[in-house]
Amino acid sequence: MKRSADSLAPPPPGLLAGVNAPAVLSAIKQRADRLRCGSAAVARDDGRKLGLVVEGGGLRGVCSAGALVAMEHMGFTGLFDEVYGTSAGVMNACYFLTGQAALGIRIYYEDMIRREIVNPLRVWKIFAVDRLFDTVVLANKRLRLQDILDSRSRLFIAMLDVATAEPVMVEARAAGPRLLDALRASTALPVFFNRVVEVDGRPCMDAGLAKIFPLDDALAAGCTDILVLLSHEESYRRPRPGPMARWMFNRICARGNRALAQVYARCDQGDARLRALALGRAPVPTGVNIATLVPGASAAVTRLTASPATLHAAAVAAGENALRAFGWGGSAWVLPSPAG
Repeated sequence: MKRSADSLAPPPPGLLAGVNAPAVLSAIKQRADRLRCGSAAVARDDGRKLGLVVEGGGLRGVCSAGALVAMEHMGFTGLFDEVYGTSAGVMNACYFLTGQAALGIRIYYEDMIRREIVNPLRVWKIFAVDRLFDTVVLANKRLRLQDILDSRSRLFIAMLDVATAEPVMVEARAAGPRLLDALRASTALPVFFNRVVEVDGRPCMDAGLAKIFPLDDALAAGCTDILVLLSHEESYRRPRPGPMARWMFNRICARGNRALAQVYARCDQGDARLRALALGRAPVPTGVNIATLVPGASAAVTRLTASPATLHAAAVAAGENALRAFGWGGSAWVLPSPAG
């Protein structure tokens, strides 16, 4: 779908949050301008450390993916110092860093809608992560893994160590030949995939239980200006797992691991803490600015939405929000429509 930047109004209230958000957007645009006019080294010599944090959330990840397609169109690929992601957010970030965001977003409404990939009736493996990687990420929408390692931006991948029930951050360059394992582990959704992936001998899974998006890691690393791309609207509150949900998780995933069971039982608390930071409701270190792009309530997608039209519409809305936030006045952008 083509949209003219001139036809886009400023972002509606509630779709841009954070702490001194305009300063983040300004820092990104200024670095992009310098990058177009000079070398990467000169562009980054601005005294700021730019971070990008991307939320996943199953098929809701199409929202943060839509924002990244728009950012790719605006020429923002490669200008962030560090990029952080969890689950689908990691994959969105990967396709963005390789200049393939417009290809990667099609996975949501062309591949993940297929029953062999996501099937709620296949209760033993609702989300076939292994098949998604083998037939899509490494095949018909091949991700250029070497480009991630060569990127000017350092990518940090969140996963959960099942044995210790602790979140683990893996830096892509340090992972090297194990990068693919780290990506598989980061997207191994508990219950939905019901498998762990070994990374350096550690059994790992999707870190969404403990770290839905790694904003705290970006802060701890000293990022001064952080752009956060959320997949849930501002009013979203993660529900506390009920007795039946906890019983299922304990039986299917924890299997006697008491620490892991407790992480799941308290997942709503960690989620609320990170959202408070992203939305400017909690204090951040002095000198740190955060801009958070939030999908509108009309983005009616869930973790298992199977409608290509609904997914595409949510991506378009998120992309337009990004263009508005940055005051884009350049050429029209194109978001690939669902095939067929």
